[in-house]
Amino acid sequence: MHAIRTSLCFIALFGSLGLSHLSCGDTQARAQTAIEINLKNGQAPSFDEERAFEDLRYLCEEIGPRRIGTKGLQRTTAWLQEQMADLDGWEVSLDKFLAKPPPGARRKADVNGVNVLARRKGTQPGEIWICSHYDTYDLPGFVGANDAGSSTVVLQELARQWAGKEKREGQSIVLAWFDGEERFPPIPWQDFTNSTFGSQDLAERMFEADTIGNISALILLDMIGDAKLGVLKESSSDHTLKRIMERTAGALGDPNLFVGQRDIQDDHIHFRRRNVPSINLIDFNFGPGNAYWHTLEDNLDHVSAESLGRIGRLILAALPSVEREFSPRE
Repeated sequence: MHAIRTSLCFIALFGSLGLSHLSCGDTQARAQTAIEINLKNGQAPSFDEERAFEDLRYLCEEIGPRRIGTKGLQRTTAWLQEQMADLDGWEVSLDKFLAKPPPGARRKADVNGVNVLARRKGTQPGEIWICSHYDTYDLPGFVGANDAGSSTVVLQELARQWAGKEKREGQSIVLAWFDGEERFPPIPWQDFTNSTFGSQDLAERMFEADTIGNISALILLDMIGDAKLGVLKESSSDHTLKRIMERTAGALGDPNLFVGQRDIQDDHIHFRRRNVPSINLIDFNFGPGNAYWHTLEDNLDHVSAESLGRIGRLILAALPSVEREFSPRE
């Protein structure tokens, strides 16, 4: 991911349910239908954050670096397939593509990449996509506990929560683990030639096949394991999705989850430019002054199970409102 502009937008609470709205002039927020969260006995949705953290420990300690086109990435792909094979209702496919390092990159030859897609069919038209990237930055010894291990394992735990033998009531759910999000060093990030190779390739092919309109909404998670979690509502993301996520966090008793807004270039941009309503939920302040980002400090010491749980419960609780507000486009 790549940050290009910053502007803070503080969050204020209102209402007896602890709902929240933006205090920076979003006039449509008051008209937004109140968040519907199915809480049992007043408890938040079930999400096994400790199990997710053990998955993260496995990625970091047993597999380690997971760069595109390497044995570590191949092991991760196989691990995801094995985990999903044990869950009812999910159909997993491997979406292969070719990434071309730009001139001047350390890696010279074309690199084989693979997106992992898991689909849980629903009873209604349309698909809600929950996405992550699962490749790691090209730095020797980099295990990517936060970037992108955290979002990888949150998707895996969400798959367990949504498993079932019958079709789910509502739209289909697609979990997408994108490969090739990270750039090829030492060439700087570039949206279309040196980053987000897997998501860009898939979005273009879906556009050409006229299937991208089946996606009702896309939620991208990235760097959401920070032990001192503070999530940005990426400023170019869909406004309705931002309101849903913010209000859901407030209703869950977690109003301080969101800390402001900032432009972030990430995997969602290739779907957004094809008119898919998209949001990127990302903590881009990892360590003092974001000092841990793309360094060896991105390790298990600086992430937490609690942060994984906060994001997992947010997505579980927000899904009914996302489905209500978004439907497939013609």
